Amino acid sequence: MTRTSFAPDDEAGDNSAAGSAIGATLSGMTFENLPDNIDDLRLTDRRHAADAVDLFVTDSARADGALGILVCDEHGRLVHPIVLSDVPPDADATTVAAFFLHLLPRVAEQQGSLVIGRGRPRGGVPNDLDRAWHQQTSDVCAAHDVPLLGFYLATRDGVFPLPEPLAAAS
Repeated sequence: MTRTSFAPDDEAGDNSAAGSAIGATLSGMTFENLPDNIDDLRLTDRRHAADAVDLFVTDSARADGALGILVCDEHGRLVHPIVLSDVPPDADATTVAAFFLHLLPRVAEQQGSLVIGRGRPRGGVPNDLDRAWHQQTSDVCAAHDVPLLGFYLATRDGVFPLPEPLAAAS
Protein backbone atom coordinates (compact mmCIF):
# COMPACT_ATOMS: atom_id res chain seq x y z
CA MET A 1 0.00 0.00 0.00
CA THR A 2 1.33 3.41 -0.94
CA ARG A 3 0.88 6.09 1.66
CA THR A 4 1.10 9.82 1.17
CA SER A 5 0.65 12.63 3.62
CA PHE A 6 -1.44 15.74 3.26
CA ALA A 7 0.24 19.00 2.54
CA PRO A 8 -1.56 22.12 3.74
CA ASP A 9 -1.86 23.44 0.19
CA ASP A 10 -3.33 20.27 -1.36
CA GLU A 11 -5.96 21.08 -3.95
CA ALA A 12 -9.48 19.69 -3.64
CA GLY A 13 -10.29 16.51 -5.55
CA ASP A 14 -12.37 13.38 -5.14
CA ASN A 15 -11.87 9.67 -4.54
CA SER A 16 -12.04 8.45 -8.12
CA ALA A 17 -9.76 9.10 -11.04
CA ALA A 18 -12.79 9.79 -13.24
CA GLY A 19 -14.66 11.91 -10.69
CA SER A 20 -15.72 15.46 -11.24
CA ALA A 21 -13.67 18.15 -9.53
CA ILE A 22 -16.72 20.44 -9.43
CA GLY A 23 -17.83 20.85 -5.85
CA ALA A 24 -15.51 18.14 -4.59
CA THR A 25 -13.81 18.83 -1.30
CA LEU A 26 -11.14 16.19 -1.08
CA SER A 27 -7.46 15.60 -1.48
CA GLY A 28 -7.72 12.45 -3.55
CA MET A 29 -7.38 10.10 -0.58
CA THR A 30 -8.04 6.49 -1.54
CA PHE A 31 -7.33 3.20 0.15
CA GLU A 32 -4.16 3.02 -1.97
CA ASN A 33 -2.72 6.33 -0.79
CA LEU A 34 -3.74 6.75 2.83
CA PRO A 35 -1.70 9.36 4.67
CA ASP A 36 0.98 8.10 7.06
CA ASN A 37 -0.82 9.79 9.93
CA ILE A 38 -4.25 8.27 9.19
CA ASP A 39 -4.64 7.07 12.78
CA ASP A 40 -4.02 10.58 14.12
CA LEU A 41 -6.34 12.53 11.81
CA ARG A 42 -9.13 14.19 13.73
CA LEU A 43 -12.46 14.35 11.99
CA THR A 44 -13.16 17.51 13.96
CA ASP A 45 -11.33 19.09 11.01
CA ARG A 46 -14.04 19.47 8.36
CA ARG A 47 -11.61 18.76 5.54
CA HIS A 48 -10.51 15.47 7.10
CA ALA A 49 -14.14 14.59 7.83
CA ALA A 50 -15.09 15.23 4.19
CA ASP A 51 -12.11 13.13 3.05
CA ALA A 52 -13.24 10.25 5.25
CA VAL A 53 -16.84 10.45 4.01
CA ASP A 54 -15.56 10.46 0.44
CA LEU A 55 -13.36 7.45 1.15
CA PHE A 56 -15.98 5.26 2.82
CA VAL A 57 -19.18 6.30 1.01
CA THR A 58 -18.06 4.93 -2.35
CA ASP A 59 -19.37 5.93 -5.75
CA SER A 60 -21.38 2.71 -6.01
CA ALA A 61 -22.87 3.29 -2.54
CA ARG A 62 -23.85 6.81 -3.57
CA ALA A 63 -25.50 5.51 -6.75
CA ASP A 64 -27.64 3.07 -4.72
CA GLY A 65 -28.27 5.37 -1.76
CA ALA A 66 -26.26 5.02 1.44
CA LEU A 67 -25.76 6.17 4.98
CA GLY A 68 -22.15 6.44 6.12
CA ILE A 69 -21.63 6.52 9.86
CA LEU A 70 -18.09 7.25 10.98
CA VAL A 71 -17.76 6.40 14.65
CA CYS A 72 -14.99 8.41 16.29
CA ASP A 73 -13.33 8.38 19.69
CA GLU A 74 -13.51 11.20 22.23
CA HIS A 75 -10.80 13.08 20.29
CA GLY A 76 -12.57 12.83 16.93
CA ARG A 77 -10.30 10.10 15.53
CA LEU A 78 -11.99 7.48 13.36
CA VAL A 79 -12.57 4.21 15.21
CA HIS A 80 -15.01 2.37 12.98
CA PRO A 81 -16.74 3.20 9.69
CA ILE A 82 -20.21 1.79 9.06
CA VAL A 83 -21.84 2.09 5.65
CA LEU A 84 -25.45 1.08 5.16
CA SER A 85 -26.06 0.57 1.46
CA ASP A 86 -29.23 0.42 -0.59
CA VAL A 87 -30.85 3.12 1.51
CA PRO A 88 -33.53 4.59 -0.74
CA PRO A 89 -32.85 8.27 -1.43
CA ASP A 90 -36.43 9.02 -0.37
CA ALA A 91 -36.16 7.12 2.94
CA ASP A 92 -37.98 8.91 5.73
CA ALA A 93 -35.74 10.65 8.26
CA THR A 94 -37.46 8.95 11.21
CA THR A 95 -36.48 5.54 9.79
CA VAL A 96 -32.86 6.67 9.68
CA ALA A 97 -33.08 7.99 13.24
CA ALA A 98 -34.43 4.62 14.42
CA PHE A 99 -31.13 3.02 13.45
CA PHE A 100 -29.24 5.51 15.59
CA LEU A 101 -31.27 4.57 18.65
CA HIS A 102 -29.47 1.21 18.65
CA LEU A 103 -26.00 2.62 18.00
CA LEU A 104 -25.86 5.80 20.06
CA PRO A 105 -25.98 4.29 23.56
CA ARG A 106 -22.81 2.31 22.75
CA VAL A 107 -21.09 5.37 21.27
CA ALA A 108 -22.08 7.43 24.32
CA GLU A 109 -20.66 4.77 26.69
CA GLN A 110 -17.28 5.22 24.99
CA GLN A 111 -17.57 9.03 24.94
CA GLY A 112 -17.42 8.87 21.15
CA SER A 113 -18.70 11.11 18.40
CA LEU A 114 -20.03 10.72 14.85
CA VAL A 115 -19.54 12.03 11.34
CA ILE A 116 -22.40 11.23 8.96
CA GLY A 117 -22.42 11.01 5.17
CA ARG A 118 -25.69 10.74 3.25
CA GLY A 119 -25.00 9.14 -0.11
CA ARG A 120 -27.29 9.77 -3.04
CA PRO A 121 -26.72 9.65 -6.78
CA ARG A 122 -26.33 13.29 -7.76
CA GLY A 123 -26.52 16.93 -6.85
CA GLY A 124 -24.61 19.19 -4.55
CA VAL A 125 -27.43 21.22 -3.10
CA PRO A 126 -29.15 19.75 -0.05
CA ASN A 127 -32.85 19.11 -0.58
CA ASP A 128 -35.61 19.07 2.04
CA LEU A 129 -35.07 15.37 2.77
CA ASP A 130 -31.31 15.87 3.25
CA ARG A 131 -32.08 18.64 5.72
CA ALA A 132 -34.64 16.44 7.50
CA TRP A 133 -32.09 13.61 7.82
CA HIS A 134 -29.57 16.11 9.17
CA GLN A 135 -32.01 17.58 11.69
CA GLN A 136 -33.21 14.17 12.85
CA THR A 137 -29.62 12.97 13.23
CA SER A 138 -28.66 16.11 15.13
CA ASP A 139 -31.65 15.73 17.46
CA VAL A 140 -31.06 12.07 18.27
CA CYS A 141 -27.31 12.63 18.81
CA ALA A 142 -28.07 15.51 21.18
CA ALA A 143 -30.57 13.37 23.08
CA HIS A 144 -27.80 10.80 23.70
CA ASP A 145 -25.05 13.39 24.40
CA VAL A 146 -23.08 12.18 21.37
CA PRO A 147 -21.33 15.00 19.49
CA LEU A 148 -22.20 15.16 15.79
CA LEU A 149 -18.95 16.40 14.24
CA GLY A 150 -20.48 16.90 10.81
CA PHE A 151 -23.14 15.83 8.36
CA TYR A 152 -22.19 15.61 4.69
CA LEU A 153 -24.00 15.04 1.42
CA ALA A 154 -21.97 12.66 -0.76
CA THR A 155 -22.93 12.42 -4.44
CA ARG A 156 -21.10 11.74 -7.68
CA ASP A 157 -20.66 15.52 -7.82
CA GLY A 158 -18.62 15.64 -4.60
CA VAL A 159 -18.95 15.82 -0.83
CA PHE A 160 -20.74 18.83 0.62
CA PRO A 161 -21.09 19.81 4.29
CA LEU A 162 -24.50 20.72 5.60
CA PRO A 163 -24.56 23.70 7.97
CA GLU A 164 -25.36 23.21 11.61
CA PRO A 165 -29.09 22.98 12.32
CA LEU A 166 -30.44 26.27 13.66
CA ALA A 167 -30.96 24.92 17.21
CA ALA A 168 -27.34 23.71 17.38
CA ALA A 169 -25.93 26.89 15.87
CA SER A 170 -27.58 29.19 18.41
